[in-house]
Amino acid sequence: MKYTRLNITACAVLFLAACHGKPETPLTKAAQSGDLGQIQSLLASGAPVDETGGVGLTPLIWAARQGHASAVRLLLKHGANPELRAGVNGWTPLMHAVHKGQEATALALVDGGAAVDATDGNGMTALIMAAGYGYSGIVQGLLKRGADPYSSTTDGSNALTVAVGGVPDIDRFTVTSCQAGTVEALLNQAPDLQLRNNLSGRVARLAARLGNCGEVLRKLERRAPPATSR
Repeated sequence: MKYTRLNITACAVLFLAACHGKPETPLTKAAQSGDLGQIQSLLASGAPVDETGGVGLTPLIWAARQGHASAVRLLLKHGANPELRAGVNGWTPLMHAVHKGQEATALALVDGGAAVDATDGNGMTALIMAAGYGYSGIVQGLLKRGADPYSSTTDGSNALTVAVGGVPDIDRFTVTSCQAGTVEALLNQAPDLQLRNNLSGRVARLAARLGNCGEVLRKLERRAPPATSR
């Protein structure tokens, strides 16, 4: 019974951590809905561009999460801070956009000045996050805009590691999913990118084998140079 209660409690904590509530101010509501006219009117009347409601997310983050690229550009034009972190994970607006699979707003943020290689407390970048989710379009877009494919998290995972092994995310579980397109996008930009022989790399290889991703692993073996690289 204790085991069951612990599991229920853990699931509840994870669920709550994944939720960000609803926008509570007129501007955050307008940003979530992508209402450009209302955003413009509220800003003109003096609403702070980076104001937050009770859940702590800025209008820019709401627009980014919902995929409203025009709203993102409008807010940035009016001085919204693209590096202002919020949410339970302390993510930047760019990370929030990637988490929701919003390619248009992710790229609009970078084009508008967001730091493409900003990290969270674990060294996670938007590129690593996108690679783990298998969002090949976002991966390609970020790489074209200068994202560092060699960056790694504090546990030694790089974008290739999570692309091959997937991630056990509560919102998008990609372990054993054979994300061949994402792997290819990374290797096209960085042919010498390595699936390291560390714990994270070994776990990724195991996940790939469990998912019958033999072709992905063979591609890595064919293209990876024998010498050590970054």
